[in-house]
Amino acid sequence: MNERNIPIQRIREVQERLKIYHDIIFCQSKGSYYWYNPIRHDFLSLILFESAEGKHIIEGKAYLIQGKLLHLVFPGQIHYWNCESQHEICQLFISENIFERMERLMPFPIFMYKKKPVIDLDDEDFNRFMHEFKDIRDELQIPSPVMSEIIYSKMKIIVRNIAKEVQKNTEYLNVYESHPVLFDFMNLLNKNFRQERTKKYYADQLRINANYLNILCKKYLGRTAIEIIHNQTIEKIKYKLMMTADPLKDIAFDFSFQNYGHFSGFVKKHTGITPKKFRELYGIPVEKRSNQQ
Repeated sequence: MNERNIPIQRIREVQERLKIYHDIIFCQSKGSYYWYNPIRHDFLSLILFESAEGKHIIEGKAYLIQGKLLHLVFPGQIHYWNCESQHEICQLFISENIFERMERLMPFPIFMYKKKPVIDLDDEDFNRFMHEFKDIRDELQIPSPVMSEIIYSKMKIIVRNIAKEVQKNTEYLNVYESHPVLFDFMNLLNKNFRQERTKKYYADQLRINANYLNILCKKYLGRTAIEIIHNQTIEKIKYKLMMTADPLKDIAFDFSFQNYGHFSGFVKKHTGITPKKFRELYGIPVEKRSNQQ
């Protein structure tokens, strides 16, 4: 699969099609056969399967589709699915701006959610998620002066419920209970990665030795502290490069790089190409500036 040829669906296109001009969109579908060609979104997609059978391909890996499953597809990920039976599906599309606010409530690093993006729900948990999904649907249908705050409050409940389900995973639960400092680290990182990219900063904030933080990250999260910090940063930068037309210098400034050269070097180190080449690779127009390479 050539990633450069994968179309990008933007939330503004969904808003136009559904005539719902909000940063959170509810969709519901029923049918006998469903097929998506590979696509990537510039928004977070939460997919609640009420009843269905089939496969969902996320980043090249196949996941089972059946009733009472919640699937998570993060901005920029390639996915498609097929359902070969009658299905009932509820989806929430969450813009990048709202997702960034939600991300701060997530106790686990995003790469962990991406590693296991399917949550198996019992009847009680499924009904809880469905209730919140449909409450958001109802709020969108009857706009009010406080609609945005109500919907965002509902999204916080959904995020906490997702975290609760993820924590049921024995692997994550053991880490959380044994070394809560790791999740304090992730909370700090979610808030500060645009300004701070050294393990010393986070270790100082946590009042632990930087080498000890590194050992914990490597042992329990599978990556060094600096790898986690840089991964968080480069994933967000890649999103900006692929999904927006923001000027490259503005992106560099947004991520607190000293100058464009440092920004370009960071991107090339982690992707193998410069920001300009990265955008060209994905067909994103690049503004013409002589000092951008």
